[in-house]
Amino acid sequence: MGRLSRNILFVLLVLGIVLRIREYAACPSYWYDEAYLLLNVFHKSFSDLLGPLRDNQAAPPLFLWLLRGLYRLAGRGEWWMRLPALTASMGGLLVMALLAPRIVGRRGSMWPVALCAFSHHAIAHASEVKPYALDFLMTELIVWTTLRCQAIVRIRRRRLAFYLLALLAPWASYPSAFVLGGASLALLAHALPHRQAMQAKAHLRLACVVGGLTVLSSLVLWQVVCRHQATSALHAFWKASFLDLSSPSAAMRWTGCCLVEIGNYGTREMGLPFVVLALIGAASLRRRPARLALLMAPLLLALFASALHLYPLGGRLLFFLVPCWWLLAARGLDVLSRRMVVFPAWLGWVLPAALLAPALLWTGQRLRAVTPRCQFREAFAYVAAHRKPGDRVWVSHPQVYEVYYGRPPHLSGYSSPARVEQAARKGRLWMVCAVAGSQERYTAAETVARVKAASSAFDRRRFRGLEVILCGPRR
Repeated sequence: MGRLSRNILFVLLVLGIVLRIREYAACPSYWYDEAYLLLNVFHKSFSDLLGPLRDNQAAPPLFLWLLRGLYRLAGRGEWWMRLPALTASMGGLLVMALLAPRIVGRRGSMWPVALCAFSHHAIAHASEVKPYALDFLMTELIVWTTLRCQAIVRIRRRRLAFYLLALLAPWASYPSAFVLGGASLALLAHALPHRQAMQAKAHLRLACVVGGLTVLSSLVLWQVVCRHQATSALHAFWKASFLDLSSPSAAMRWTGCCLVEIGNYGTREMGLPFVVLALIGAASLRRRPARLALLMAPLLLALFASALHLYPLGGRLLFFLVPCWWLLAARGLDVLSRRMVVFPAWLGWVLPAALLAPALLWTGQRLRAVTPRCQFREAFAYVAAHRKPGDRVWVSHPQVYEVYYGRPPHLSGYSSPARVEQAARKGRLWMVCAVAGSQERYTAAETVARVKAASSAFDRRRFRGLEVILCGPRR
C-alpha cells in the first residue's frame, strides 16, 4: 500500500471514529425500544436475565450481563448504557481496516473502510442500547480469525482463540452462529482439495472442532435462553421477515428483496447496485471456494433459518451480514476497475464515489446536528418543570418514563380510555404522546381523541416525535 493510500485510510478511520463519538456525545434521549430492553437490565438479576424478558424483548445474555454490570457500577445514564455499543462500533471500523486487504486486495481495500466509516446505520447503532453493533463486530472477528487460521493453522493460540469464539460468540451475538457455520465450511473447503497434506488435516480437524463447538453452544443457548425469548408476539411482529415459501416465485422475490435490503441497510438507497457488485465479487472468488464460503455461507445459513421461522431477516437484524456484503461489493468494484484499463484512471473512482454520495450527504447533516428518534427526556423534563402538586401524568410509552424516573407514570397507553378521560375531567392531566406519523409504533389515538373532546387544553408543546398537552376540566 502506497503512502497516499495509507494516508487516505488513516483519514477514513479518524473520520469514522469522530462521527461515532459525535453521535455518542450528543447523548440523545432513550427511545422506546431501548427502554423496553433497559427495564429488564435494571430490574432483573443476572440469573433472571437468562429467562423470559418483559415487553417481548430478545437479546443475547452476555450483552445483557455487560449492561447489568455497568448499571450496578455507574447507574442508568445514557452514556454508560451506550458505551458497549460505541466500543463495538469503533472496533468494527478498525477490524474492517484489517480485513479489507485480505479479501479485496490492497488496491481496493479503502472502499470497505469508507463504507463502514460513513454508514448511517453503523454510526447510529454506536449510540443505541441494542446489540447490533456487537453483531457487526462479531462477524468481522470470526472472519478475521478464520483467515488467520487458514494462513497458519498450527499456531496454538489462534486455534484456542477460535475455540473460544465458537463457544462464546453466540452468547454475545445470536447471528454469529451463522457466521461460525460459514467459517467451518470455509475451513472444510480449504482442506478438502489437499486431504493428504498435514496442513489440510489440521484445517479439517479445526473445522470439525469449531463446527461442533458452535452447534453445542447454540443448542445450550437455545435451551437455556432463546426458547424463553422467542415469544408469539415477536414472531408476529417479524412475520414478514421470514422467507416466503408459498411458491418458488415468492421465495425468489423475497430473497431478492432481502439482498437489496442488506445493501440499503449498510449504505442508504444503494441496495440494488450493491447486489450487482456483490454478485460480481462472489463470482470472482469461484476459484477460491474457502473465501467464497466464508462470505456467502452466513447468508445461506441465515436464509435456511428464516425458512424454518427460527431467525427473521429484516431491518436491523440484517446488520450482521453487512460486513460480508461490503467486502464482496468492494471486490466487485476492484474487478470492474481492473477491466477498465482502456479508460482513464480517474473513472475507477467514479463508481465508488457515487455509491458513497448518499452516506456522505447524511454524514454532513449529522455533523451539524444529531437528531434523536424521539425527545422523551426533553418532554419529561418540560412536564417536571411545569407540573403542580396534584397533577397527573399520562405517557403513551410508560417504559421510557420508568427508565428515567424509576417508577411508571400514573396513567399510560395501557390504561383504558375511559379512565384517562375521567382523570382529565376531574383535574389537570399532562399527556406525553407520540404524534401520528412519528417513528413510534403506538400512539394511543383513541385515548388522545377522547381526552381532547372531553377537556380543555391549557398548554401544548411539540418535541421531536412527541406532543405534550396539559388537559383539565372545561371552564
